[in-house]
Amino acid sequence: MADGFDVPPRRQHPAWIVLSVVRSLRAFALPLVILLFTGGREGEAWFLAVGGGLAAVGVASRALAWWQFRYEVTGGELRVRSGVLARQERFVPLERIQAVDVGETPLQRVFGVVGLKIETAAGGAAGSDVTLEALTRADADALRARLGAGRRGVAAASGAVAQPEAAVTGLRADGGELLRRLSMGELVAAGATSGRIGPALAVISFGFQLVDDVVPDWFWERVAMEGPGLSLRGIVTAAAIIATAAWLLAVGSTVLTYGGFELRRDGDRLQVSYGLLDRRRSTIPSGRVQAVTVAEGLLRQPFGRATVRVESAGYGKDTAESGILFPFLRRAEVSELLRRAGLDFAVPLDATPLAPLPDRARRRYAVQRGALSLVWLAGVLVAVAAVVPRAPWWWGLAPLALVPFAALYGVLCFRDSGWALDEAGRFVVRGRAVARVTTITAPRRLQRREVVRGPLQRRAHLATLRAAVASGGGGGHFALVHLDEGEAFGLLGRLGPDGRRGTGDGRRT
Repeated sequence: MADGFDVPPRRQHPAWIVLSVVRSLRAFALPLVILLFTGGREGEAWFLAVGGGLAAVGVASRALAWWQFRYEVTGGELRVRSGVLARQERFVPLERIQAVDVGETPLQRVFGVVGLKIETAAGGAAGSDVTLEALTRADADALRARLGAGRRGVAAASGAVAQPEAAVTGLRADGGELLRRLSMGELVAAGATSGRIGPALAVISFGFQLVDDVVPDWFWERVAMEGPGLSLRGIVTAAAIIATAAWLLAVGSTVLTYGGFELRRDGDRLQVSYGLLDRRRSTIPSGRVQAVTVAEGLLRQPFGRATVRVESAGYGKDTAESGILFPFLRRAEVSELLRRAGLDFAVPLDATPLAPLPDRARRRYAVQRGALSLVWLAGVLVAVAAVVPRAPWWWGLAPLALVPFAALYGVLCFRDSGWALDEAGRFVVRGRAVARVTTITAPRRLQRREVVRGPLQRRAHLATLRAAVASGGGGGHFALVHLDEGEAFGLLGRLGPDGRRGTGDGRRT
């Protein structure tokens, strides 16, 4: 560090050139794999030649972009210069930096580099964050130390040398108090009860389509000849094999994503580290957490397990795993974990009674949340079947067989919905989409609140209360649908900054 405090202008590791080229080639990975397995055909040589030429040009352009890229820390700000034809300079004041997340992919480990994502107070806004994809661990430690010193408000005139926040070797958050670690048994159970089975089936289906292009035609002709002789037992066995493969794939993807998960507390910041292949470490400023959500999936709810997430202001989230505080936890242990994490949302969920929705809302949930969508679907299918040759129109009525189950689902949504405002001023909202989700926030954290009444709701004296907290990701919104009208406006007033009552006109306040 220059002068014991600043970071002089530096380039990233040359491995950035390879990482950038590989990232650009991902879009062509599938065609290349198909071409490799199909053995090539006449006329494809020109395609390979053109592709090779374009790849060479891409490598050259990436090398030039790497040479032009500079980053430095000076004058109390992070400066990044980039661009080949159009030069770009970005200046990020250190006091605006909220967190520095560390990531390490398998390819980065091959070159001995790590990636840093510098989150700013602007959240996920375009151009607000800075990503350095290829730094040596020594450079990453030095840069994190300097940025951390800036966040803590260390004065440049003091001449103090900032100590590294935590070594990035292994990407394990070695600093701070260990709050909880995800065991291997919990990791497997999380995968077995996750919602990743559906995507896993989609992956298997895509694999079958790829195999269809690779396997010779004579094999499929033989299968077609033997197909009519398949018994019901054979069909059930094949379905069981596919379901088991999807389940194992879901477990495996969960293990790879959350392997080695640790949650630590270092002062006013929470550190989360996870991942077996793509190793990541993220920092969550506890003071910027606006709400906590506890999601209980259909397979997890009977076992009392849940996923705990946070909504953080000014902290962008670009992946499904971002914002995870703990991926698999007993519902009864959520309050204690939040307390140890220093968050103001430690509500004992099982001991907090929720105000239910009025009984007259049950029928609306059963119809609108359940049966109505299937009725609309049946009408669309009947209309399509009427214009398709040789398609009986009554085939479109098939979704109506699921109406009773959809109505039961709507009743379940009604039963699981409720709210509470405890003595400590914490606002608790519970509802259900597929998973049962409990949101815990505080009235002072609300950025928007409104009461909406549709024509049918007015007839039944019902209303919908909507609210939102500041969030760097796409979450932070929740609603109570079909509340009693008077209760909705009363709650609107209680959630206001001065506790005044709502105006009763349904406008946003």
